[in-house]
Amino acid sequence: MALPTLIVELDLLDPGTTPTWAADITAYVRGWSTQRGSQRELQRVEAGTATIVLDNRSGRFTPQSTTSPYYPNLLPMRRIRIRATWNSVTYPIFQGFVEAWPTTFPGGVDQTVTVSLVDGFKVLSLATVSSALSQQGSGARVTAILDAIGWPAADRTIATGASTVPAVTLVNVSALQHLQDIEHAEGGRLFMGRDGKVNFVGRFDSLTVPDFSGRTWTDDGSGVMSYRDITLDFSDILLINDAHLIRPGGIEQVASSAASQLKYRIRSFPVGGGTDTVQLVTDNDVADFAAELVGKYAEPVLRIEGLADNAMGHGLWGQVLVREFRDRVLIVKTPVGSSTLSQDSFIEGISHDAPADEWRVTMNVSPAVSETPFIWDTSRWDIDTRWAR
Repeated sequence: MALPTLIVELDLLDPGTTPTWAADITAYVRGWSTQRGSQRELQRVEAGTATIVLDNRSGRFTPQSTTSPYYPNLLPMRRIRIRATWNSVTYPIFQGFVEAWPTTFPGGVDQTVTVSLVDGFKVLSLATVSSALSQQGSGARVTAILDAIGWPAADRTIATGASTVPAVTLVNVSALQHLQDIEHAEGGRLFMGRDGKVNFVGRFDSLTVPDFSGRTWTDDGSGVMSYRDITLDFSDILLINDAHLIRPGGIEQVASSAASQLKYRIRSFPVGGGTDTVQLVTDNDVADFAAELVGKYAEPVLRIEGLADNAMGHGLWGQVLVREFRDRVLIVKTPVGSSTLSQDSFIEGISHDAPADEWRVTMNVSPAVSETPFIWDTSRWDIDTRWAR
């Protein structure tokens, strides 16, 4: 089966400038991999990483080599982007910053450089903010923080969000830390996209059920896309029946499920005890958040959590490479016991592993639980409607 055409490009300019991608280094790539996202929906997205193994027998990727065509610009924090072309369409895969240029000598005769990359979350984590910010919507706060650290407006996609966050005075606070606090309050998703842009998705932005054509994986031949494997989970890892939340200056709000506690003992949030501080404006907002957590996670459910795609078999690379976090996809497993498991899912993480002549894509997924508010006489509680704030 044919593979997509790989494109790996190096930007030799300082990280604060607009990249030019002047150096195409694809011909020297021996293998590469990327990891982005989180394993489950209640975990924050951490910085994405990538590794690229480069042929360095000519010394062109040795930073101190004056004969390198890239000398003296092989420095930490130079940008590299990975893209792929399939059916004349080019898809971004990863964009990040070089952490190191380590040279190794396999067998004493070969020479390689294994480049470690990290995405823009590293920049956000190292930048600090000192500013007095007024009460505002969650999306507006994300924009304000990115403006404060000079993150380019063209390199962000920010939703409005559904929550209001309180006024705050920040003193040397990590930009990423505060952005993730806002993500938590919103119940949305903050991540660095495969194109290097900061993305902020509101909690209601992915609720409309899509047409699953082109985004359905099956194992029985009934769908167009197949998978190599899936990961099922039916455990207590996400059980929450005792949620303790508080807003700055507010009163602790507690939600609990006596029925769940009777069956599974007390399972508190946050894990390990204490009270989770949430950047919301009213105690009612916090109480709704606590009730939402218990409403969703008081009972364990059989979940599909991982999908190992089989694009090397089904060949529909365009439908795989286009996927991003919070996309809705459908995964079907037959049989599970005596029944078929069909899970409407959110994508939580995406990884690529591409040694020579192979290219495998895996995805972390979570059930796409509806949060449509209950409408009297039109909604069916716990069937097509769940607790929402």
